[in-house]
Amino acid sequence: MMDVGAKFDLKTLIEGTDWIHLFPVENHKKIQQLFSNLVHYRTNDIHKLLRNLDDVQQGKILTNKTAVDDSVVQKFITVIIRLYCHCIENIKLARALEKFLVPLKPDHGKIIEGKLQEFWGEIIDNPHPTVQNLTAASCLLEQSEIIRGTAEQNMPGVLTWILQQLTDVQHSIASSEIGIENFLTISSIVKFVLQLFQSCSPTTCAVAWNDGTEDNPNHQIVKQILLRLFQILDNETLSADVKMLSGTAIGIFFASAPTNHLSIRKFWTAFSNIFQGSRSHVSSFDEVMAEGEIEEHSLLQQRLGAIAMVKGMLACSSDECLAFHSKEYVPFCVELFTVVHEYCMGPISIRYHAFNLLQIWFSKFLHLISSDAIQCKDFIQSYLMRTTLDIVRLNWDSPVDDVSELATGSLKYLFEVWEMAHKEKDRKSSKDPDSFYSSILLKLKSVPWYIKGQYKVMSALVPYVGSHYIIREYPALAEELLKCLTSNYLASASADVYKALVADLRTRTEETEFIRSWEAMWWTTLIAGLLSDQTLQRNNINQYWIPSTTKISPDLGCYIQSKLGQLLTKEKCTTGDRSRLLFAYLCVSKVIRATKVCALQNVELIREGLYSYQDEIRSEALGLVCVSHKKAEPLSKTEDTLLREVLSQNLKIDSAPFRQHLVAHLKRLLMRVRDGAIALIKSGDSNLLDVSLQFVEWLHTLCIDNLVPGACYQRRKICLEILSILYETFQYNEKAKQRKSFTPESTKRLNQHVKEKGLWDFFCSHSNTVLITCILDGADDIQELACSLLLEYFTWPLDGSPGPSGDGFDGSTECHLLTKALQLSNSPKPYQCQSGALLCKLVFSKCVLENGWQFSIRSDHCTCDLTLTEKTGRQIDSFLCDLLKEVREMLVQSQDAPVKASKTVSIHGYVTAITRCLTECPQLLQHDSIANFKEHYLSLVQLNTQIIQTMLGIMARGSESEGCPSFAEIGQALESLILENEEDYSQTEALSGEHQYLLSWCWVNIKESCLSLGHLSRVMISFSDEMDTKVEVVQSIGDTFIRVLTQCRHRGVIEGCRAAFILFCSALFETSNKELTCIPQKILSESMESLKVKASSTSTTRKSAGLPVIIQSIVSCERRTKKSELMRTALEGLFNMAELPLDKSIDDRHDLPQVHALNILKCLYGDSGLHEALMQFIGKAVILVVEQFGSPAWSIRNAATRLFSVLMTRLFGQKKMIGSQACNTKSLSELSAHYPELVPFLLQSLENALQREITAIDSLHPSLFPVLTILSNMGRLDQESESSEALPLRSFVKTLLRSPVYYLRQLSAAAYVSLVPQKVTMNTAKELLSELKQSNESNFIHGALVSVELLINSCNEIPEEVTNTLLNIQSSVAGLPDLVSAQYVHLLCCLIDKTNQTTKSKILSTVKQFCSDAHRKEQKMPKPLTEKASVDCLIQYEHYSVCVEMLLSGEVDADVKLYVIEAITALIREDKISETLPQLLKCTQTENYPPLKSALLSCMTALYMKQRTMNKSDLGLLKEIWQQNKHRILDRGVLGVGVLELGSVYLDACILNEQTREVDDQDVLLICDAMYQISSSVDRCKQAVCHCLAIFGQAVLRLCQQRKGELFLSSVIKLFFCVWNLVQDEDTDVRVHAANFIASLSQEFNQYASLQCNICLQEWISYFSGHFWWSSEVVREAFLKLYHPGSVLQLSMKPQKGKQLYEAEDNSFYSEAIFNAGYLFQMLQKLLALGNTNEVTHSYMQGINVQDIVQDLQFVEAYLNQLDSSVINDVCEPANLRTVVQLLLTVQLLLDEKPACLSEENISQMNAGYNNIMTNKKIPWAVPSFLRNTICLI
Repeated sequence: MMDVGAKFDLKTLIEGTDWIHLFPVENHKKIQQLFSNLVHYRTNDIHKLLRNLDDVQQGKILTNKTAVDDSVVQKFITVIIRLYCHCIENIKLARALEKFLVPLKPDHGKIIEGKLQEFWGEIIDNPHPTVQNLTAASCLLEQSEIIRGTAEQNMPGVLTWILQQLTDVQHSIASSEIGIENFLTISSIVKFVLQLFQSCSPTTCAVAWNDGTEDNPNHQIVKQILLRLFQILDNETLSADVKMLSGTAIGIFFASAPTNHLSIRKFWTAFSNIFQGSRSHVSSFDEVMAEGEIEEHSLLQQRLGAIAMVKGMLACSSDECLAFHSKEYVPFCVELFTVVHEYCMGPISIRYHAFNLLQIWFSKFLHLISSDAIQCKDFIQSYLMRTTLDIVRLNWDSPVDDVSELATGSLKYLFEVWEMAHKEKDRKSSKDPDSFYSSILLKLKSVPWYIKGQYKVMSALVPYVGSHYIIREYPALAEELLKCLTSNYLASASADVYKALVADLRTRTEETEFIRSWEAMWWTTLIAGLLSDQTLQRNNINQYWIPSTTKISPDLGCYIQSKLGQLLTKEKCTTGDRSRLLFAYLCVSKVIRATKVCALQNVELIREGLYSYQDEIRSEALGLVCVSHKKAEPLSKTEDTLLREVLSQNLKIDSAPFRQHLVAHLKRLLMRVRDGAIALIKSGDSNLLDVSLQFVEWLHTLCIDNLVPGACYQRRKICLEILSILYETFQYNEKAKQRKSFTPESTKRLNQHVKEKGLWDFFCSHSNTVLITCILDGADDIQELACSLLLEYFTWPLDGSPGPSGDGFDGSTECHLLTKALQLSNSPKPYQCQSGALLCKLVFSKCVLENGWQFSIRSDHCTCDLTLTEKTGRQIDSFLCDLLKEVREMLVQSQDAPVKASKTVSIHGYVTAITRCLTECPQLLQHDSIANFKEHYLSLVQLNTQIIQTMLGIMARGSESEGCPSFAEIGQALESLILENEEDYSQTEALSGEHQYLLSWCWVNIKESCLSLGHLSRVMISFSDEMDTKVEVVQSIGDTFIRVLTQCRHRGVIEGCRAAFILFCSALFETSNKELTCIPQKILSESMESLKVKASSTSTTRKSAGLPVIIQSIVSCERRTKKSELMRTALEGLFNMAELPLDKSIDDRHDLPQVHALNILKCLYGDSGLHEALMQFIGKAVILVVEQFGSPAWSIRNAATRLFSVLMTRLFGQKKMIGSQACNTKSLSELSAHYPELVPFLLQSLENALQREITAIDSLHPSLFPVLTILSNMGRLDQESESSEALPLRSFVKTLLRSPVYYLRQLSAAAYVSLVPQKVTMNTAKELLSELKQSNESNFIHGALVSVELLINSCNEIPEEVTNTLLNIQSSVAGLPDLVSAQYVHLLCCLIDKTNQTTKSKILSTVKQFCSDAHRKEQKMPKPLTEKASVDCLIQYEHYSVCVEMLLSGEVDADVKLYVIEAITALIREDKISETLPQLLKCTQTENYPPLKSALLSCMTALYMKQRTMNKSDLGLLKEIWQQNKHRILDRGVLGVGVLELGSVYLDACILNEQTREVDDQDVLLICDAMYQISSSVDRCKQAVCHCLAIFGQAVLRLCQQRKGELFLSSVIKLFFCVWNLVQDEDTDVRVHAANFIASLSQEFNQYASLQCNICLQEWISYFSGHFWWSSEVVREAFLKLYHPGSVLQLSMKPQKGKQLYEAEDNSFYSEAIFNAGYLFQMLQKLLALGNTNEVTHSYMQGINVQDIVQDLQFVEAYLNQLDSSVINDVCEPANLRTVVQLLLTVQLLLDEKPACLSEENISQMNAGYNNIMTNKKIPWAVPSFLRNTICLI
């Protein structure tokens, strides 16, 4: 690419008028625009540019060369050549431009060559070329033979020029003038040298070898260039990319040596001189190449430059050179391996490049072995195998990204090398693999199953060993792979093993035997996973195993599908198992349908999945319906029917993953429908075509209709997302930038066909209005999505007229929208300001930018007038100037009267509106026009700065702090300000409305102004050349950010400023302006210096508030450009600052610089984007933190603790728990390999800690906690020989087992076990037990018991000796403290599964003794922990009777009893215990302690729900308990819930025992009323209500139909609305329980295991209407719920401004009041229709005055007439809209039914009022739309 000056020259050249005459006149403008776009192209523009250039080449734009002057052709060639050189960096664009020259070459070839050479000469003659020119020169060398010839002819000049460039840039780096531009320049220069060496090797590299050519001017220059390259390798500050390029260039030089011997000898000489010894010898070329003695015992320097040099040599050397035996009959490639291996064991900072080098070495070595160039069998067997396996094992879970993959890749190469080296062996006759492979498998068997790296090795091993052998030798593998699926961390790697095993089985087995072999190996495991109780395991087996199995063998997939189908048809299949099998069946079916052409099969099972309440099952079923192997398969009638059935019921789903999957499925379906419809139009199949077209029409209407105001967030979000993919799929966009899945141009033909049929009017005024109302939503993403759809797809005016809307074409609608936008922008509520800003941007983009309309905004009434003028820039200026003027006036008001202004002028709304207009409108952000609006950007920057200063000044008013007032000081400042300005204001303890408004106003203005500055700065920096952006302006923006971040503690403001500051920094790092790129470095330096100074005088507390944001933002933005210089600078400063000595006196009022340093480090290490770059410094950071734990300052210790938690995550990854087992994966050897400085430090820290007395709590060493935490998180040692650090560490940690601190003992035990090698596990356990028996120290005994438990858990079998020893110490342990004896019981419990039956009985007998009354009497103190541990053990091994007896004992502690009850309840729910009802009833009757009584009642309820039987004696006892406790049914505590469940059990038991006479109507009403009250409340336990429904819900409904008494009808009405509330509850579990109850009543869906909640609500209405149509009380209650006369009067009640900042939501997130009104209307219609059919007349108007309803209609009509517009008005508010809809539904019902109480006059008035409202132009679109849809459903 060219520099900026050249861009403007090229632009001028393109704008010239001569060359364009080569093209037809009608295409001149288009071609000039295309070439202009090439000047400013960006990466995401390339696809579109290539397509447009291809149009030119394909003849769509005809080139005419005849009868044209040669000068015109020459100018055209100049334009193309310059564009070619400008775009040379992108090979596709360059080749597309080169095609223009092909037809001109025969006649103008010399001119083309001359123009290329002219451009080359301009670069070479420039002593200070830009990075873009250097890149272009390098690309020209690579791609142009002409340029290569030119360079050869002028090689001395080229070499001199490039040497000067290298020298200049290295001088600037050496003088510490390191900037981003320097690094870009040196990278481009080295790339040029590399290309020059590659293209012109004979005249460059070869010259340096021939001493006889010293007279050649190139000789010394090439040597100097090579010296510069060697110095680059030696320079530690340069990036890895530069070094790798230099290494490759040097590799080309060595490869060009006359002989292989010379090449190798000189390579080792240069390598030794630079990278071996204490110093590098790179002062001259001769010194680098001078052969001499290497320092004795010199060490290899572990540096990146050395890797680059070896990599370059390896990549560039010929096969002969690599195979050459340079010394001791060892090939050169083998010599290189010793170096490569050493680097793979080097520092973690070079580990990635080292393993990349290792893989390259293996690829070269394999090639040499394969071609028989070398014979190294002994080397492979003796050294290569062992060392490679070691480094793979130590790095298979490396924390460095991609290292584990590279290590595994190298291992695969090793296997191939082994195969090639032993290819003479005939192993076909043997079924077993080579001993080499079997030894690896044996090693893998000893590795704990939760180590992820082993599965990568296993996957690589499978092809060489075979699946049969692996399963035979490793029978536990299948179970372990299944266990891995319980963790996302292990799932993918373990699934690769399964996939490899199945694929290998497929290749080794005959097709007829494959399915049978697979079934024998895997079917049992697969079914166990599919039916697992763990959701994650089930999901992972469906996500990983089933798709891979089906793809490997589609026939096997069909077999699995048929097997699952058979299981689903079995009657004995439980509800849970059926759901899991159905999920698996759908997964298999979806994969099969995606891999081969097949129609939907077993539609009933699919329909069951579509109606399931489980989101994942419904999602999979929808995916199955939508997927197809053929991308253009038309929509079938079956698919159309299924989708129409269920899509409307799946719009209100609170699961975000389900919504994402639904959108993805529909996108796939719509693309299929589109492509299929295009094909059908060509073939003429109208039937299938109509199905597809009508489905799209229906889907669009469904989404539009469901965007009604008052719809919940989930419904609106999914509808907008569906509309987005629908528009994207069916609207061709020639400006589309995506390469894949773009809409084809043939879609135009489809749209034309549909238009002729009168369908798909997507962008009508109705849809436009619907989306505009969505902008008023309170959720940001709803607002943004609706606005983006309007901007991208809709055209204005709103009414579709060619000119402005309105009867007089005065744009009244657009003016109304802008007025509304400005009113909303001035709201104190942030979400309304957001709506106003988006509306403002919408009007600006559609009216001002696209149509050229001019608005005049009058500030006095916030209105606007429309003026039609010609489309010029004046309209834009006028619009923006008016808004900026408003902001200035608001700012003046804010400065004069801030308290009043906080309620009346919300500046931030206008600021956001202008910012969006200036930064988010593509029409404005054009290179050729943006400079015209520079003043607006500068004005807004200035205003934002003033706003921030004003707000900070208001909050810091009177503060004693220098710059960062505390929250208390801010509160005092605002209170004093309010007192001065409000005469009637009085202070209260709670925050007043005025205080809330003022505080929120200040914070929001600061936040929004910061965000505005961020967006403005991004534009001003990106277009810095066009706008002539001054450095001072950008610097002032940066200063403003720093001021906010250092003077604010508010988290929301800091986060907002962070986002803006990141935009600011990102733009600075991306710009090519050198002055601007220096700003981040300057800010970083100033911030680091100010930390030390400011910390002594200010306090920011709150985790250093915004200070870490400054450093983190700069560093993270720098990393995006793949640089790390500022990061290194920051880290060095922070480490030094954290280690500063403390002053003698510490003032707690001020922060310490050490605290800031630690907080910033915590922020940096917590940033996942910086993880890879910071990894090399983790060891140093851990050492720093551990040392800071001993600081005398609490603030430092606190900051160190927070940093330590982050570092632990970085050291070991997220803590991995499988069940209750901690899966620690990184062993001591791996820790030592990754962080070599860390283990010696831990050892030294423990040694220092043990010099203190460990039994004295007050003298414990502060480093113990972090050191032991690190050691306890390690995995077990697995080496046969221990490392030098393991033994002393284990000895030190063992001493700490006697610590008096419980947590330290736990840590010490875990650390101790991690340091015990696997082979000596049992010996260590015996040793600990021996010491334990001889000790009488409780602390040590406890620590030893914990350690023994951890050791035993890692063993499969326990010797009888160990078990007997533990049983023999029971009597001594029983007298020890509760904590110790509880641990002893835990240990015994661990032994049971690892011993024989006899020993198991002894252990359980011992455990029972701890629960006996005799044992309790012997103890001086209660032992609740021991008894709880005993209960757990006994329950685990099904000794339930002892636990039940404990409930009847009076000696047992209440806490223990509660624990027992909870355990029994869990057993009951798992169907493990059933014979306890009499005991529970007896305990319940005698128990008075409320928590215990409540727990007993819940336990009894759970048991009854399982059994549903009760004998008469138990029923009598239950009746007594109910009569004693029913008065407490409405208690708000847990007891009231228990009594409610008790009552439901009692009544249901009475009915089941046919004792219905015992059922008291009052009791039924009492329970139903309590259920209804709880279901209507927010903070009550609704699970109990669900239990009551399940127990006696159906019984009450049946009783009511039998007795039909008044009390029973009241009960059933309460029950109806109780279920109504529960099925719409926010709690998913509550909804599911309610849905299950309704599903049990449904006749249509009674064959399904579960039913979705949204369907259940309508099913509940249908059921209730069908069974209680005869009751007038039911009809009357529903009618009263529908509408209360007089409710519409709220339309005229305006909310009082300033009284409440945040109002309550009208809906919950799941319940929608407006849709509930529709459901009530449908219910009433059904009730009345059934009554009429059965000749039953209902009286439901009692107490209602008909005239009140008539007056309400007249009020609504009058109210509508005085509104301004139907697009946005007060009726659009959800609460108002709902009330109007309820009124109209009520009137519609009365008009349909015409009850006797209505007179003719009433009917006439209602008809007139109803029709007047429905035809009123001001009525919002949602009202008639919703009414139409609601009535049509009946």
